[in-house]
Amino acid sequence: MKKIYWILFGLITLGTLILQYFGPEHPYPHAWDHIPLFYAAYGFIGCILIIIVSKALGKRLLQKPEDYYERRS
Repeated sequence: MKKIYWILFGLITLGTLILQYFGPEHPYPHAWDHIPLFYAAYGFIGCILIIIVSKALGKRLLQKPEDYYERRS
């Protein structure tokens, strides 16, 4: 079953790449529309940044010291 999912994923990826070059043009193109796979790289880098920022915020704001509940204030 996993093999079928990987094959479908590969076909969808190839289909989107083919449509990027042979599909309809955007009505209002931007300068970065001419860079191959720009939106894929932009999304990937955005996800990586979200993970890094959320981990840093979690360590700073949410994580407590190990003796947090044992300390007497």
